[in-house]
Formats: sequence, C-alpha cells, structure tokens
Amino acid sequence: MKEENVLKEMHRIVAGDHMVFLYDDEKDISNISILVTYIISRLEKSEKCFYIEGDFDTNLILSNLREYINIDDAILNGQLSIVDKKDAYSKSGKFSPSKMIELLKELTSLAIRDGFKAFSISGELSWVLEDENGFDKIMEYEHLLNNEIFSNYPVSAICRYNINKFSSQMIQHIIEVHPIIIWKNQIHENPFYNEVNEDTSIDIDRYHVNSMLSTIENFTYTKTRFKNEIKDKEKKYQELQLSVLEDIVVTLTSILEIHDVYTKNHSQNVANLSRQIAIKMGLDDSDIIQIYYAGLVHDIGKTLIPKEIITKTGKLTYEEYEIVKKHPSHAYDVLNNSPELKDIANIVLQHHERWDGKGYPNCIQGESISLAARIIAIADTYDAMTSDRPYRKAFDKEFALNEIKNNAGTQFDPNIAILAAEEVFLP
Repeated sequence: MKEENVLKEMHRIVAGDHMVFLYDDEKDISNISILVTYIISRLEKSEKCFYIEGDFDTNLILSNLREYINIDDAILNGQLSIVDKKDAYSKSGKFSPSKMIELLKELTSLAIRDGFKAFSISGELSWVLEDENGFDKIMEYEHLLNNEIFSNYPVSAICRYNINKFSSQMIQHIIEVHPIIIWKNQIHENPFYNEVNEDTSIDIDRYHVNSMLSTIENFTYTKTRFKNEIKDKEKKYQELQLSVLEDIVVTLTSILEIHDVYTKNHSQNVANLSRQIAIKMGLDDSDIIQIYYAGLVHDIGKTLIPKEIITKTGKLTYEEYEIVKKHPSHAYDVLNNSPELKDIANIVLQHHERWDGKGYPNCIQGESISLAARIIAIADTYDAMTSDRPYRKAFDKEFALNEIKNNAGTQFDPNIAILAAEEVFLP
C-alpha cells in the first residue's frame, strides 16, 4: 500500500478506536510510515497526539514527519508530545496499569480543555515483559483500556507490539483484545476480537472455544464493523461540525449584510445556486454541503474593504478596483484561522479566478482552480447580473444566461457553465 493510501485510511480513524500495530522489523520504512501517517492524520484533525518512544528510531520518525508538517510548531504549541517510555509508563520504576489509565484520563481531559478535539496515543509495551508478571500487566492494561477509556473518553490508540518478542500464545491474546489490527501496511478490522472478560480465573482453553464460537456466530454481521462504525462515528462528528459551521457562517454573512446592504440575499442566492449546480453534476453530499457553505461566505472578505468603495455608485478608479480585488485574500485569511472553516478557505480564495487564467488573486487557470470555486464563480456572476447593484439595475435573466454561455471556456469552466445555463439558470 502506498504511503498516501495509508494516510487516507488513517484519516478514517476516529476517537474510540483501539488498534494494535503488529510488526516484525522496527527498521522497515513501511512500518515507520504507519506511525508517521497516524501522527499526521491526528494533527490534521486537530487532536492532541502523545507518542511514547519504543523500538522505533524516534529521530527517523521526526525527520519523516518534517517532510509533511512543521513538527517544531506542533511540539511548541503542545499538539504533539514525544515522551520517553519511562516518563510515560513507569515513573515509579514499575509499570502500573491502573496508574497509566488514570494518566490517560487526565491527559485526555487536559487536551479537551486546551481546545483539541480528541486525544491520540501510540505506545510500545514489549519492555514490560521484563517486569515480574509482565505479560499479565500488559493484558490488564489492554483490558482497562477497553473497559474504561474507549467507551468513555475521546481517545484513539495504537498499541505497538514487536511479534518477535512475544510467544505465539501471547500474540493470540493481544489480537483478541484489539478491535482493529494494523499488519503488513494495512488496517484490518479484527474478526477475532471479543469483549474482555474481567474474570482472571477463566479457563483459557474454554475462553478460546467460546471466542471461536462467538466469532463464527457474529462474523457475518460484523465483518464490516470497521467501515460501518467509522462511517457512523464520522456522520455524528460531521453533524456536530455542520452545526458549529452553520452558526459561524450565519454570523459572518450577517456581518457582511450590515457592511453592504446590496449583498443582502446575494450570499444565500449564490449558495443555493451553487448547491443546485453541484447536485446536477452528481457530486457527493459532503462536497455539496461544502460548496453551499463556501457560497454563503464567498464575499466575507468585503467586510475589510472600505464601505465607501463597496457602496460607491459611480465607476471605481483603478486604485479602488485593486482594493476590491483583495477581498478573496482577505476572506482566506479570516477563514483559514478557523479549524471548522479551513476546508472552504481555499474555495473562497479562488472564486474570482478565471478558466483562462486572467482572474485574481493568483491568475491560476483551468482545472488548477478547485471544482467548488469554479461552480461558485458561475453562480456568483449570474446572481450579480440579475440583482440590483449600487451602480446599475439588474439585467434580465435571458441576458445573464447568454453572458454565462458566451464566456464558457474563457471566464468559466465550459462544461459547468453550459450545464448551469441550460439546467439551473432557467429563464
């Protein structure tokens, strides 16, 4: 699996996922990539990431991370912590499962208090085998994670195990307590996972028989658990994000309408038209939602343009027009500072770019312009032409339709322009 595909899979991991990473060579670059992509995916999701050192070369991991992110900033702002195993697991000299669980609860609470969306951790436990009853402690810790952490706290974890350091029976037990397995550069849902029985006096052989029977009974229904559960969790998370996003967007558009009364309803019209175009194009629901919200805030940068320029009834001077042309960049600067709005910041930045490269602010062209921005550019122009402006009355719809068609392939993406004119902007 290529590294970019591993990263894509890692982005599907959400709080509540308990993973085991089984490996047999800590120097294998593909194994190192697993950890690198896990950390990147957590940081990109605005989570606090806690990496506990182990057999893998930490310097090599950090050097790989630096190819993708500003690792120094992540460490400085507290989003990423690289911790020695003794400082994390055994400050008293011996590993205590219960104390480690309490530490995780405390760290998670602090992470949420500091504004992070979740807490993620990766640690290695093979060294605990050196303790008396070391493997029993490892299993107790894994049991406590399942019983006390993942169902109650927004935590994801990758527990790392070098299979060369454990007996086959130990590895079997380890597999049974992890719902998700990372093996051979792929993420697998675990058909052999069974909820932990806290009774330490259980007959191991009988436990394995019951485990096998349970697996046979349930596997048909749970073989897609990973995909379905991830989908359900992401749906809930997306619903929460959309709620927050909607509140922010409504506030921003209200501010814009106060600044420029002529934009009243314009942002809503552009958002609605853009959504209709996206639906006609058969885009995914998530893309349609993103385009809709980008349409709502596409002109928010105008709040930073002097009101006397925005509302001027006469022709703008060259200098005034150059100031107006900065509004996409102003919008980008505002939106990019919000985690909830980062995804639409670049769309808004590009909504005045042209298909022929003669737009602004960056003169990019063709498919280098994001699809969403190309859609919004057409909706924005159509609604602007069919609405009253300080310097002119609205054009009729037939005129606006012809303008869209006539500028297909120059100002606008030709395919989207024709589709919009013929199937959305009906006279």
